[in-house]
Amino acid sequence: MYKGSNKSALLSQKLISEALLRLLETMPFNDISVSDLCREAQVSRQTFYSLFGTKENVVVYELSHNCCFLPDKNSPTCHSAAFRSFCEGYSRYIVDNSHIIELLVRNDMIHFLYDVQYKSLLECEHFIGDVSDDDRVFIVDFIASGMNSIAKNYVLQGSKADVAFLTRLMFSLFGGLYFKNYGKKKDV
Repeated sequence: MYKGSNKSALLSQKLISEALLRLLETMPFNDISVSDLCREAQVSRQTFYSLFGTKENVVVYELSHNCCFLPDKNSPTCHSAAFRSFCEGYSRYIVDNSHIIELLVRNDMIHFLYDVQYKSLLECEHFIGDVSDDDRVFIVDFIASGMNSIAKNYVLQGSKADVAFLTRLMFSLFGGLYFKNYGKKKDV
């Protein structure tokens, strides 16, 4: 997948990503051909293949660039002591991005959200940075998996829950299990 800074290439990536979202409104992902995508984005197949290579990479691009929750390094959500803030931020993210999450669920592609979210949280040196690297890998995986499941079920249940409900749910599931006691007990 292209990661350079050429303005024309970046614009083409954006056009292709937007085209995929439009097509997903009316067609299942598996029925969308590269030709359909190129026609909708008004780019050549050569451009598509040089920028993305696969349709799946377009989904990863969209999630990475426009739909990935990542705490600000100055935010208290980056520290386990303020995990409730992270839960609130992620709850707001789910509500605000319910449409794209719905498209992912409808096309059995919710795992892409997990993949992107896990990688982003793991690469954010400020997120849960107060634990050992060995522990952090497991914690981030657990959080990304759980948050992904909550996002999926949020849309499957009709996107009815509000931010406050999701925050309480997440914190009770995650916060009470590990972060509340981290460093205070030998057996977690």
